[in-house]
Amino acid sequence: MKLRLALVTAVVMTGITGCQSYQRRPLHLDEYSRQWAQRPLDVESIQSYAASLSDCAETHAPYDSSDGLSLFEAEAVALHFNPQLRLTRAAAEVPLASAKEAGWWPDPQFELEILRFVDRGEKARFKLDGPSVTGVNASGLETSPIGVRRVGGDYIDDPWIVGAGLSVTVPISGRLAVEKDLRWSQYSAAWRRILVSEWELVTELRAAWLQWSTSTERLRITRDYVGQLETIAGMTEQLVEAGEMKPTEGRLLRIELARRRTEILSFEREEQQNRLTLLSLMGLAPSSPVSLEPKLSIDLVRLPVENQRGELVKHHPQIKSAEADYETAERQLRLEIRRQYPDLNIGPSYSLEEGFSRFGLGLGFPLPLWNRNRQAIAEAVAARETALVRAEAIVENALSALAQVELRLKYASQRRNALLETVAPLVEKQVEDSRTLLSLGEVDVLLLRDALTGSLDTKVELLDAALAKGRAANELQQMLQPRWFTPSQVDPKENN
Repeated sequence: MKLRLALVTAVVMTGITGCQSYQRRPLHLDEYSRQWAQRPLDVESIQSYAASLSDCAETHAPYDSSDGLSLFEAEAVALHFNPQLRLTRAAAEVPLASAKEAGWWPDPQFELEILRFVDRGEKARFKLDGPSVTGVNASGLETSPIGVRRVGGDYIDDPWIVGAGLSVTVPISGRLAVEKDLRWSQYSAAWRRILVSEWELVTELRAAWLQWSTSTERLRITRDYVGQLETIAGMTEQLVEAGEMKPTEGRLLRIELARRRTEILSFEREEQQNRLTLLSLMGLAPSSPVSLEPKLSIDLVRLPVENQRGELVKHHPQIKSAEADYETAERQLRLEIRRQYPDLNIGPSYSLEEGFSRFGLGLGFPLPLWNRNRQAIAEAVAARETALVRAEAIVENALSALAQVELRLKYASQRRNALLETVAPLVEKQVEDSRTLLSLGEVDVLLLRDALTGSLDTKVELLDAALAKGRAANELQQMLQPRWFTPSQVDPKENN
């Protein structure tokens, strides 16, 4: 008996020793915050991202953060360090790990039952019998003598009852293969969400870069304007002192100068705020000393208008993500339907009772009579319908967004061209004529001020038009020619 128990214990312990052990990993956020402020930009993974970015139609210089970051270099940094993108990628590791380990048979179930008789009965004993009449003869009754006799008992010598069984689930329903397909589909959907996050990040980064570049240029031209006003103000003071200009006219120029200096403070705050937005998108600390190179335009998509609708539906990341979600819903329904069918439980059993051993084989499977996984199937059907409606809604929204972007791009281009072709030449001519008169001694300071102000306002309008055009071109390019950088673990063809 002891030998048998020792053997069973050895088998159980052998299975337990193959299990993984837990090891705690503490969270050191204080240390991480210090490292974040000193985050390096010349790591190998960023350089590889930059290389993948530079293989598109545009040509870029090799990645080098020491001389400042261009837009394409900033995209590489953001794709590596952006916190939300890193979180999305980390979340995708969960379904990937699940998919890699899916399809295993359930572990066999070992059962052991040990019982002991509490009442073991009575052992055999000797009993003293009294005299009794045993018969009648001629001399009378014959009485047997007093004697001792042995009485048998029902005593159990071996009080232990041992029962053991091993049950193995044989997935004859094919559920495991379907479940494995589902797990890989779930990872594919998670990977598509990574692509959407990358796509949204690059789109947002480019738009923010255009906004920062515009604010930088607006600040520069306003400072130039203020410098020119200061020169005119000096001349105005001389004219007022000489009595050639009214003090009220000179005061108007000083008011304009003070107002523009206050405006510069607002533009400086806007430029710094836009810079902080870029650093946040790139995953860099606000105190990062990196310099940024302005960029005021985005290349237009060279794609015929009649092909844009088809390319949008074919390549738009959100539409591809919706397709992956719908496929996951399909496979979830397939799995729930497959779970209706029973799997076979089979395994040997052994029992020991009163010293007698028995060995047998057990079979079992559920009968799909009432439940039949009705609730899960109904939920999966509804989830598939939801995924279908969601995919259709995303297609509708994407096509509507495409039309809106095309309209914005059209009118932003027309506005910029109109400013360049009509307004800007007239303003520059007015400034040139005013300076010519000034050089000839015909001083009209207020006229020159108005000409310079008109030139500044025209430049600001051109910047606004260029910003609107750049944003529309950025969105159109991202809709029709999206790019992603995280490779799929499912199908290498998806990475092309």
